[in-house]
Amino acid sequence: MFYFINEYILGKNSSVEHAAINRVKLFNHYKAPAQIVTKMYDRLLHQTMGTFQLANQQVLNMFDYFQQTTDVPTKVLHTDDMHLPVEYAVEVGANFSKIFNGDEHVSNVGFIPGTIGRVFYQEFFDNQGNLSSTDLWDWRGFKSSTQYFGQNGKLVLERFYNLQGETVIEQYYVPDTNGNPLASRLILKNYRDQAERFFQDANHLFRFFLAELSHLDKQTTTFISDRPGTSVKPLLELQDDSHKYVTVPIYQAKDINDPIHSPLDGFLTPAFDNLQHFDGFITATESQAQHLRTRFPKAKVTVLPTVTTSPLAQSKLRPITARPKQLLYVGRLAPDRQLDQLIRTIALVKQQVKEIQCDFYGYGDPEYLKTLNKLVEELKLTNNVHLLDYHPDLETRYDDYQLLLNTDIVDGGPMSMPEAMSHGIPVISYRFNYGPKDWIDDGHDGFIVDPGNQLALRDRVIELMTDTKKLTAFSEAAFKKLHTSQTDLKVWHRWQQLLGIK
Repeated sequence: MFYFINEYILGKNSSVEHAAINRVKLFNHYKAPAQIVTKMYDRLLHQTMGTFQLANQQVLNMFDYFQQTTDVPTKVLHTDDMHLPVEYAVEVGANFSKIFNGDEHVSNVGFIPGTIGRVFYQEFFDNQGNLSSTDLWDWRGFKSSTQYFGQNGKLVLERFYNLQGETVIEQYYVPDTNGNPLASRLILKNYRDQAERFFQDANHLFRFFLAELSHLDKQTTTFISDRPGTSVKPLLELQDDSHKYVTVPIYQAKDINDPIHSPLDGFLTPAFDNLQHFDGFITATESQAQHLRTRFPKAKVTVLPTVTTSPLAQSKLRPITARPKQLLYVGRLAPDRQLDQLIRTIALVKQQVKEIQCDFYGYGDPEYLKTLNKLVEELKLTNNVHLLDYHPDLETRYDDYQLLLNTDIVDGGPMSMPEAMSHGIPVISYRFNYGPKDWIDDGHDGFIVDPGNQLALRDRVIELMTDTKKLTAFSEAAFKKLHTSQTDLKVWHRWQQLLGIK
């Protein structure tokens, strides 16, 4: 089995999760047994999996595993299905219902966001109105856990159940120095004929979980760490014959101008300090791989694309001139993406291309989004720039756009670049490590400009927006490149070679 180790799969994901989703589908398409492994307790996980068209057998969550709920049919549960005492009165609200026993408010039943009355939790109150416990319900319609609270309202205990309602995990909490709950002990109950196994917290349970996956696998197990902070240390503790690889999804050094000599990112340091423990390292770009090979000559570093495509003969390019929208940005909405510079560039472009439009797809800190919206208003771009949030169906939207812009400071290889190019969208980007020079053939299928040079960025946008012949040529070149060099089969063969898959 091939396990891709992640922290979570959320409703809004980064390129780390998207790369894992693409990879598990690629492996399964070629009949290789593979799963995304997640650590975080998440009652909405299986709803999210449906959003990204992931089947139960493609994702294995640690809590699902120990709760024996990895493959449970979904049942819609409403308040009426909870068999509340007949004497209770229910006051229905938009987000939750209040439950009364006479005049006493005894409980709240909360609903899953975005649904009509689908049960998500039930809070219980003591006779003083204090929260005493909360039952938590899974998206699939069963009670998954219970939280218990002390007199101060702080969490002191969690119990997790199997489908029979038996407790399989207990997690205890004590106050930290700020009075907030700190996990102090976790007990795994009745697992493989042992009444109790003790762990400090979910992180230590996760290490045991990975060891169990390796132990129970009839074939040699291969682990691929997608999030170094989640899985490098557990894999270092795994002393068996499993194969272990580490993807490097981020810029590896603390100094963006010195990738070879400056201190490593803290999550990656344990991996590169223990090269002999890992079978190899995986990057999305050749430029990052070269830097890592220079810095760690003994490390086995392989470049594997995160985006794969259909063969050129089986692909259809929507003509760039037939697309209704012009510019887009895809990625995190964060200060290191220098989106203020991108917005100012749009203002400069507008001076010559009056009807220019740019859509921003991504999520970010609400306070940062306020600064972006304020800048858009100051520059009188409210009709030109649109912050459209994160969209899981973005793959279906690329064909509507003509150019992708990128103003990053640094990146481990933005997926949006090859994704856009696979849809025939030329990319105009600042020069940075890593990505632009790996994917863009400057002057042929996109442009690379000096960091911070908004005037050059403006000129390149205008050049393509006002020359349909050149824009078409760039679009066709980008499309041909991606559908020739990064086809599903070609990338799969590279995985086969790396992992020894026959």
